[in-house]
Amino acid sequence: MSTALFNAAPRKSLVTHVEDEIRMALIEGRLEPGTRLVTKDLADSLGMSITPVREALVRFAASGVLTAEPAQSFRVPTMTMAQYREISEIRKSVEGLAAFNAASQISGKEIAQMRVLLKKYLAAKTAKDQHLALALNKEFRFVLYAAARMPTLLGVIEMLWLKAGPGFNYLYPEVQSASGDHHNYDDLMRALQEKSADAARAAIEHAISDGARIVIEALRQREEPSAAAK
Repeated sequence: MSTALFNAAPRKSLVTHVEDEIRMALIEGRLEPGTRLVTKDLADSLGMSITPVREALVRFAASGVLTAEPAQSFRVPTMTMAQYREISEIRKSVEGLAAFNAASQISGKEIAQMRVLLKKYLAAKTAKDQHLALALNKEFRFVLYAAARMPTLLGVIEMLWLKAGPGFNYLYPEVQSASGDHHNYDDLMRALQEKSADAARAAIEHAISDGARIVIEALRQREEPSAAAK
């Protein structure tokens, strides 16, 4: 397992550190569907003992984010088209709600922060730096969602991203242009500047729909050969 996926533990709870690292790797799409996580390998890459790593992995398995397998290993679940479509519809509802509420409350400082992140995200996408683009996109979106000032809703969104995040890998390299995101995000930034809640919700819903179409098509291409082989 590549050590680049995870960072060494700081001086805090080791289990919490492992959970944070896995959570961010999932949300940012750094772990592809079907990725196998072996407890010992992950512990070695993080430079710690097996116990806190196993505890963190078991917690994610208990919540359904990972699946437990024999030999002290866990796996990022694969996803069907129907499952991803369902999650995307739910995401549109809850993330649209967050954008709607954020539009009237977001500060000028937060808008400025989003503009900087958007510029960096589009540059990373143009440079085809997949992991950096995914990380910046996540940071951009969660600045918006945090601005809704609804911590329970933010937790729901994070859980949905944990489930959908591995599918974000299918957005690249299929997406060779940043034009789709650029259009949706330009609409979003304009809506936030004008404090237009309906327009902010629509921009986020369109962004989710555009991404879902790409991921679902990639899943379809992967499902068809499997079905034909049976």
